[in-house]
Amino acid sequence: MPLRVRLLGRPGLEHDGESRRLEGHKPWALLTYLLLEPRAPTRRELADLLWSEADDPLGAVRWSLSQVRKAVNPPAEIGERDGRIKIDAEVLVVDAGELLRGEWDETSIDDLVRGELLEGMSFGEAPSFDTWLQVQRARVATSAADALRWAATLLSHREPDRALALAERALRSEPFDDALHELIVEIHAARGDRERARTYVAGLTRRYRDELAIEPPASISRPLERAPRSAAEPLLRLDVQARALLDIARVRFWAGDFASARDIALRTARQAGETGDRALEARALILGSATYTGGGLGTAREWMSHLQRALRLANELGDRAALAQIETERGRISAIEGRYGAAEASFRRARRLAEDIGDTKEAGWARAMLAVCHADRSEYAAAEEHLRAALPALGWAPLAMGVLARVLVGMGNVEEGKAFADAAVARAEREGLLPTLPWALVQAGDARLAEGDLDGATERFTRALTIAQETKNPSWQALALRGLGLIARAKNDGDRTLSLLREALAREELGQGNRWIVAAILADLVEVEGGKDKEHIERGLRIALAGLMPELAERLRRFSPSHTVSHTPPHTGRHTVVS
Repeated sequence: MPLRVRLLGRPGLEHDGESRRLEGHKPWALLTYLLLEPRAPTRRELADLLWSEADDPLGAVRWSLSQVRKAVNPPAEIGERDGRIKIDAEVLVVDAGELLRGEWDETSIDDLVRGELLEGMSFGEAPSFDTWLQVQRARVATSAADALRWAATLLSHREPDRALALAERALRSEPFDDALHELIVEIHAARGDRERARTYVAGLTRRYRDELAIEPPASISRPLERAPRSAAEPLLRLDVQARALLDIARVRFWAGDFASARDIALRTARQAGETGDRALEARALILGSATYTGGGLGTAREWMSHLQRALRLANELGDRAALAQIETERGRISAIEGRYGAAEASFRRARRLAEDIGDTKEAGWARAMLAVCHADRSEYAAAEEHLRAALPALGWAPLAMGVLARVLVGMGNVEEGKAFADAAVARAEREGLLPTLPWALVQAGDARLAEGDLDGATERFTRALTIAQETKNPSWQALALRGLGLIARAKNDGDRTLSLLREALAREELGQGNRWIVAAILADLVEVEGGKDKEHIERGLRIALAGLMPELAERLRRFSPSHTVSHTPPHTGRHTVVS
């Protein structure tokens, strides 16, 4: 039997029904780091991380490693290869790992989500580890809240009481989560207790006004606007007219007309909801969400709410293909917000769902999006592995090729990165993929900037900006402006550099506010400003540390003396141009 490792709540070890002992905070810290940190550390890295103030740091590492070995072996072994220490995690069941990988269901969620990572332990005497632990706690917390929301949504139809309990647990960490409040209203309404639903909305309205001084979003009351569904009503009902509308929305989306695609998708969803075509309603909401994740229209909260509705519908119908697409979209929104714990879990769930039904393309997209999470955290080797495996299944899609180009340039493999970026541009142009073309052009520009070809980089960033303005994609506009700003910086034109970078930041903030893009632009600004704008430093560091973006955190930390001792996890590849 595998050894169970409990890192959430009070830590513990269990094997064959018997508890194992591991005494002391530092041994538990060491075990947690070996299990959750992507890259195996060296003894010196562990010494600097946990025992920098000890008289004999390496001796402390040896002693703690011996304690961990005794606790986990058998069945797990701790080995050392090329100077790096690795634990045999395949024979372990780690609750935090299950949560981050999305390996849970409605039956296991109560036991899994039960406390903070290494609850009750503090490591003020090891500030580098303490910083790492705080980031991991935030990562696990976002995944836990998302897991509770996911389970509550799936249980809302068949076990409403339990669904309410799970939703209320999730609200403890996110008390003003609009989608969760909407779910509670929907559960009450679906049970036929519309009066209780109205009472809940009224109480929530007072709370929003008193505590936030704002009105709650209208979406919270949306379930009360839907006609009650009879239990005798068939789950499958086709609305031919609405299905034709969805086809039009798809055409508009791929032409880069995101605003029209969004409006038609939402109209389709409303009409499908009224006629009872629940499968179509779910798919219309999925397409609508893509106008946010792909085009920056709307807000994360708005589309998470719509996807929550789609998830419930698809689950009732047993539509696993739609469920996989929903998980991918939810993951993309979480990644945009820098909530990588939730994003990773969603992408891994999407991949498993897609593989179970033989949908290799959807599984490939889930892997490609997971690679984006790795790339944002500078885990380039892991990102490259996912992308090279996914690209054939995706038909060498330009978006995924652009991500691989970004990863290769980040690793210092500029020549191959440029080749992938140019291939992405050529394919996007040949296939008329206007929404994807600016992203590919930005990567082609970054590769040329990295090799010193300023004229070639300028041409590609300028084209990217023009097309991104035509398609009204704020994120691609921001990245193109950032590229032009970095070219101005290379030419020692300080005023133009600052102007372009500030404009890039403003464009992204008007759109999705993608946390990685914002932090990257802030890091550039801080370097050009020489650290004079303390607000830029602190804001960039908050984003970089919360999202575990070590490369950006390291660049920003140089200008913030109060953060000089913070831990930066080891990673592969390093390059000044990150896009």
